[in-house]
This record gives sequence, structure tokens and C-alpha cells, in this order.
Amino acid sequence: MVEKLGTQATIKDVARRASVSTTTVSRYLNGFAGIKPDTKERIAEAIGALNYRTNIAARGLVTKTTRILGVMALTDVDDFFNNAFFMHVLKGISRTAAAARYDVLLSTAGGDAEEILADWIHGRRIDGIVLLRSRVNEPAMQLIQRERFPAVVLGRPCVNEVSYVDNNNVTAAYTATKHLIDLGHERIAFIGGAPDLAVTEDRLLGYRQALAQASLPVSDAYILLGQYEWQSGYNLCSTLLQSSVPPTALVASDDGIAIGALQAAHDLGWIVPENLSVIGFNDIPASEFSIPPLTTVEVHMEQLGTAVAEVLLQKIANPERAVQRVIVKTRIILRSSTGRAPAPVLTERS
Repeated sequence: MVEKLGTQATIKDVARRASVSTTTVSRYLNGFAGIKPDTKERIAEAIGALNYRTNIAARGLVTKTTRILGVMALTDVDDFFNNAFFMHVLKGISRTAAAARYDVLLSTAGGDAEEILADWIHGRRIDGIVLLRSRVNEPAMQLIQRERFPAVVLGRPCVNEVSYVDNNNVTAAYTATKHLIDLGHERIAFIGGAPDLAVTEDRLLGYRQALAQASLPVSDAYILLGQYEWQSGYNLCSTLLQSSVPPTALVASDDGIAIGALQAAHDLGWIVPENLSVIGFNDIPASEFSIPPLTTVEVHMEQLGTAVAEVLLQKIANPERAVQRVIVKTRIILRSSTGRAPAPVLTERS
């Protein structure tokens, strides 16, 4: 068989080479289910051999779609690219989108989320949106609800009619705090990110519940909030360890915060876990190589990204689909940063 040279291959050329109809090729290109695996393989081989490229603009005029998923991180650009959690979530989103032949448009919106999102929706620049992070009162989320635009939130949303993917952060933080209680700790502090984030709110609630169930006091002096970054963890831990009655254990609502806390403890002459136990969240790769290796709550970051993209693609395919609530399970990864509570005489400082 002689293939065309010097001209752009068409969908008919792909169909002819793969021995299928043009309708089948079109269904494959648009991500429809029900195509046999061997047929998919023949079409993929034909596309590669012919160097076939779809005309996105022309297809969009016919189908009124863009084959683009919008991903909006409700944070600034530095926070996004310095946070390993987002990178692993984005990997899951990107792989799932690519498998469905979608591209990804990313925005680190900061304070302009509502304006950017309105432009995306009204300009038909995307087929659906993933919001990364969920604030207690988020105008962008309310815009999505008003517009009835296909959307999924990573985190607990502030509105009811939006699908979301999340961990059970209350239960996860309860379990993390109870781990420290079971090791004999009574003075347990919580250091976290911004208080207006749903993830901070939920993990703080789980921490409070664990202390209350163990009949341990919940002291506001042991709850310090800042940002989801290394420097914030360093500063918050430094404040706690230099207080008149420092804690013997810390629940950090993020591994970056926890690693900053480990460095602060080291700089102040504390030994982890002999003098201070630290547990984090997310299980980023660096947590395994911190000094000492960090005990953390594994949230399955890439799986979260995969799930949020899958839910969005389902919503795009069926706009009338009911709201979905997907919870990804967590587990504690035990490493060397947590240990038995020290004797009171070793930790009381004036």
C-alpha cells in the first residue's frame, strides 16, 4: 500500500489504513467508549504511521468542544510550584486527560480566580474545570454553581451542587493525633496552613476530636496557623519550642510544614523523636529522606488527581450526571520522627 507523501493525512486515510470506518476513527478521537482494544491499537498505529493531526479548531466548531480541561489552583504561582502535593496531583490529572485525548490548561489564579474562570467559561476556552484547593467561602466556586458549568473540586467544596474528590481529612487527622496519644503524648500541638482552607479546617477538627476523646485539653496556644510551606513550619515550630511549656509532639497538616518543623527543632537543639515527635501529611518523596525520616499520612496524591480528572470527564460526557463525592482512603506511614513521649522532667522548660 502506498501512503500519501507531502500532504497532510486525513481521517479517511487513517480509516483506510486501520481497516475501519471513518465513524469509528472519529469515535476514537473523541474518547468514546465501546471500541475494541485491537481496533484501538490499529487506529493508534495508523495515526502514528501517517503522522495524522486532528484539526482542533475545525472539530470544535462542529462539536462545540475544545478538548481542553482547565485546572485552576486557588493559590499563587510560587506556592503552587513549590508544593510537591500539587505536582503529584497534576501528574494524575495530566495522565488521565492525555489518555482521553484532552489537553490541560493550567492557571495559578491567586486572587483573580473568579475573573479568570469567567473568561474561561464565557469564552468557551475549556470543556470543564478542576479547582485545586477549596476555601471556606470561594467566589469562583459560587460562579461555577451559578453557571452550571462542568466542574470538580479537589477538596471539600463550600457549595453543595459541585462534585468533589477528597480524603476524609477529619478522620485522617484524628488518626494521626491518636497515634501520638497512643505513644503517651499529652502536650500535642497543631501547626497548619491558612485557616480559610477547607483542608486546614477539617484536619484541625480531627485533631480537636482526638484530644477531646482522650480527655486532653485543647489549648489555643498549641494551635498555630500560617501557610503551606517549609518556612512557615520552621517559624511556627520555633515559636512553640521556645514557649514556657513546649509541646512534646506536633501534628503538621502538610509535609512541607513538618520538614520545616524538623529543621527548627534541630536548630534549637531538640532531638527528634527523643524530645519531640512530628507527624506530617501527604507523604511527599522528600518525607522519606528528611532527618529523621518523617512519619506521615499518605493521601495518595496522584490517585487524587486521577480521580478528579475521571469525575470531570464523566461530567463533560453527561452534564446531567448527579453530583459525585469521591473519598480516597488514607493511611499512616510510620517512620522515625515519632516515638514515645519523653519524661516530663526532660521537656519542662522555663
